[in-house]
Amino acid sequence: MKAPPLLSIMAGFALWSVLFLLLYGAQATGCHLAGGEPSAMAGSYPALRWTLTVLAALGTTAVMLLSWKKRTTRSDPSKADDLMDFTREVSRYVWLGAAAATPFTFIGVISLTLCGT
Repeated sequence: MKAPPLLSIMAGFALWSVLFLLLYGAQATGCHLAGGEPSAMAGSYPALRWTLTVLAALGTTAVMLLSWKKRTTRSDPSKADDLMDFTREVSRYVWLGAAAATPFTFIGVISLTLCGT
């Protein structure tokens, strides 16, 4: 079953936005649960930092793999359709943009201080 053309175009950044909400929601929840306790943020790599790093790595890997899959998918030459070829090409570039945006926006949880400390 083929995805509708508009859904195919929106899928890259839809996945990125879900991962963004998951990652920064986990950060906010972890900071809230820590309650400002210095012991919860002790050390250079507390449990919250590891959790966020794993989530960021898994999310980036998922977007990169799906982007790679989208770039390597070829159209069927027997079914020449200009609209489908156009949406497939636009979708490839949108997935490439999502693949570039994902590590750029997720790097903050790895490199910046946690919970404003």
